[in-house]
Amino acid sequence: MSPKQYLLAGALHVMTTWATCAPGYYMPILANFQLQLPYGTDDTPLYVSGSELSGCDGYQNSSWFYWNETSSHLVMNAPPSSTDCAKTPGSKHCRTELREEDPSSWSPSGTNTMTVTLSVPEADDGSHGTVIGQVFSAEYSKPVVELYYEQSGNIFMGVEQTTTGGDTDFTQVATVPEGTKFTYELSYSDYVLSFALNGGTPATFDTSQLGYPNGYFKVGDYNQGTNDYSKVDVYSITIVHE
Repeated sequence: MSPKQYLLAGALHVMTTWATCAPGYYMPILANFQLQLPYGTDDTPLYVSGSELSGCDGYQNSSWFYWNETSSHLVMNAPPSSTDCAKTPGSKHCRTELREEDPSSWSPSGTNTMTVTLSVPEADDGSHGTVIGQVFSAEYSKPVVELYYEQSGNIFMGVEQTTTGGDTDFTQVATVPEGTKFTYELSYSDYVLSFALNGGTPATFDTSQLGYPNGYFKVGDYNQGTNDYSKVDVYSITIVHE
């Protein structure tokens, strides 16, 4: 099977019945995000603005990004790198991912938290699994941290050690069985990066090696695998900036 056929077959595999309205109707906070999709034109990903995501007639796609009306959650699917999905120039992997657009960046000197309730019914076969959240640098276009979910249910914080990227320190912060709903909080506040699971005590991480860059949040399904599709079900997203 060719990569193109494989991608289409996978899309048909994950396709399901969607709700009458687009996800932005049920989850108004999507108006503050830009969506990146794993397909587009000439191998360039399609980007959908917050205004295009908003309301009942906003963007939806029955393979990659839609609302499950029965369980009341946003479904985000992503293909593996072995398909011919569209990737950004700086990545080898494919994603269906939301990038904070309003505000487009913020300082870690303030209070910045993103709280997400989700489950991962299908994680990919990457070495640390699917990226389900990020703090991304607005200054040097590399992650400050990526939050990984493995097929085993182990969750890792991957904190970047250099501003040029490619040197990540991985710390296991939790274990949640695949398909189980949970809530995580990513915070980059008062110059401290932290992760908390289900309202528990935060684990903190040093980012002095990065110079405490301005950043923005990402959330969704950033597939890190070669062969396995990934699926992330998002029930709520709450962001606080003060």
